[in-house]
Amino acid sequence: MKNHISLSGHHVALRASLCLCLLAMAGHAVAATEVQFTATFQAPTCQVSAPPVLDFGAVQSSGIRSGDSLANPLPLTVTLSQCAGFVGAVQKPVVKVSGTGNTSSGDFLFLQPASSQVVNYGVRIVNATGDVVNNTTLLPVPLNATNFDGGNVSIPLKAALSCGTKCSDAATKGGTLNASVTFDFAYQ
Repeated sequence: MKNHISLSGHHVALRASLCLCLLAMAGHAVAATEVQFTATFQAPTCQVSAPPVLDFGAVQSSGIRSGDSLANPLPLTVTLSQCAGFVGAVQKPVVKVSGTGNTSSGDFLFLQPASSQVVNYGVRIVNATGDVVNNTTLLPVPLNATNFDGGNVSIPLKAALSCGTKCSDAATKGGTLNASVTFDFAYQ
């Protein structure tokens, strides 16, 4: 007959203390590693383009005074392309218009006085609904969160030469007219 001695009660305690000892040793052997995360969040944007030059050619001041240019404006299309990023509900994309001009002839007329010889003439720009565009106008961009990324859109404008309410003024005179307008992508 064989004697079988069982250490089952002591065996569990011995196994548990051995595991704790191994865990304690493993905890001291592992070094901590720190991970730093960086990211640059870029605001969604679009490429903005427009014709580099809009040439009215040689015009008669009498035609401008009688409204010929206003009746037959030149198309001016501002195009937004390569739109990328996410547009949220808080900010709305717009095209900001800026340029030198004045309202002394009624409507805002774009004009660079330093390089122009004309008096009381300028370039009048209107949007698709006929509203006059000035140097602080924000043109809404018909893109939203669902179609902005990869979207393209055109904003139709019209440009005409005008003397506004000063067409009959004795000081109104013709000559070289220069005007410059800048279209920038922005948020409202």
